[in-house]
Amino acid sequence: MSCSAKIGYRQVANATAVLKVTPAGLYGIICVVGGTVTCYDNTAGSGVVLFTKAMTAGEVITLGDYPMATNVGLTVVVATGTANILYT
Repeated sequence: MSCSAKIGYRQVANATAVLKVTPAGLYGIICVVGGTVTCYDNTAGSGVVLFTKAMTAGEVITLGDYPMATNVGLTVVVATGTANILYT
């Protein structure tokens, strides 16, 4: 069965971005400009780390049909790079 839900994205460049202040689903990350990407289950750039990786331009991380659910919110920190974060 395929999912027809629409997934949103936000581009984060060398910054901390609060993507959602309520529970969210992290579907994937597309690196546009190499850098370190860290995703938190929180409404700030701290707390429970869901994902962290030094990524290269063009690298894609996908969680497929089963996104990682957050309990609090979704905040992403991209250090010295640019990434598109796929989430609901």
